[in-house]
Amino acid sequence: MSPSPNTKHQRTLWNLSIGFGLYSKSNDVGRFYFAPLDVVLGANTALQPDLMSISKERTGIIRENYIAGPPDLVVEILSPSTAAHDRATKPALYAEAGVPWVWLLDPEAKTVETLKLEGGKYYFDSVLSGNQILTSTLFPGWQLPFHELFDFRTSF
Repeated sequence: MSPSPNTKHQRTLWNLSIGFGLYSKSNDVGRFYFAPLDVVLGANTALQPDLMSISKERTGIIRENYIAGPPDLVVEILSPSTAAHDRATKPALYAEAGVPWVWLLDPEAKTVETLKLEGGKYYFDSVLSGNQILTSTLFPGWQLPFHELFDFRTSF
């Protein structure tokens, strides 16, 4: 059994979820879900990304108990105990299934790596850190400053 996520992991997920939640109340961009919820990518492949987005054009893949196919975006928040798996194993499975975007958030380093699928492989679209602002072409007008994304003041 894997250890549960630490408080920085959970706070990062909360901050990202709040940012997306506020945005989605005003913008009909689809649906956001977070773990634990299975994403069935194939007959023998199911993963639980920390957060996922499914565009309104693709909401047909949403089932009552799982997501039946690749989301438009998956977010993995790295924890010390799962970072290697989240960086190596999961992206390969996501690429094979055709997930267009993967974000890797590192609460310890306070970085975000955005990976874009092209020709069946992921390429770094951006590596963000410092005082930057997270944005995405998937969500026009949405932005989340890093000081809000990686705000752990109320965690401990």
